Amino acid sequence: MKTHFSYALAGLMLLANTAEAGGGMEGFGVPSNMDFYGGGSVGTTSQDGACGSIANPTGCEDSDKGYKIFGGARLKPNTEPGALPSLGVEGGYINFGESSATGDLMNVRMGLSEDQGDITSNSELSGVYAAGVAFMPVAPKTEILAKAGVMRWSQKNTRQQTVIDAGVVDPLDERNISTSTSDSGFGGLLGVGAQYQMTDNLAVRGEYERGFGIGKDSNKTDPSLLSVGAVFSTY
Repeated sequence: MKTHFSYALAGLMLLANTAEAGGGMEGFGVPSNMDFYGGGSVGTTSQDGACGSIANPTGCEDSDKGYKIFGGARLKPNTEPGALPSLGVEGGYINFGESSATGDLMNVRMGLSEDQGDITSNSELSGVYAAGVAFMPVAPKTEILAKAGVMRWSQKNTRQQTVIDAGVVDPLDERNISTSTSDSGFGGLLGVGAQYQMTDNLAVRGEYERGFGIGKDSNKTDPSLLSVGAVFSTY
């Protein structure tokens, strides 16, 4: 994660310097109506279904703080600015934060259930994505956007089982176990948002993004990020 963050931050600094200079990239064979942009956002996350890994849940915390770093390119129509929609591609890194759940460890004897202890489960989720983006002008300096793409997600899960016998936890009890797993895979990503152009090279973006088909087995979840951030672009 630190490597992704460092590379992305370096790229944003380079893009910001290019944008400040006010120059395009026609000298590199790039069309004059293509802009490049990058930015970062912070906000709140939710991991719907993340607490389903506990059979007898007593507590659930599936929301957290999250952030993302992104960059992309968009091809603007050769018309008056803000007159027609434009299309682009975008890639980035999203950190959905952590979810946790607690539950009772139930034991069934002679048809009756008794509380035998506690179970705790934690999950950390992040991903990198690539998506197509459509921008639609709706007012001066204001546009709405929609995206659809694919996410390569990574999930770290920990689970701890604590057996309580006669009100006492025996640290030598072999039933007290802790496991840790790491999973990864591909899922879908959809997003909608709005963007306001502060200057030629700086915009403010608010966005809602949601992942689909994320996680494996009992750790499956549909994570989302509601965020606000800044976008730096060439012009």
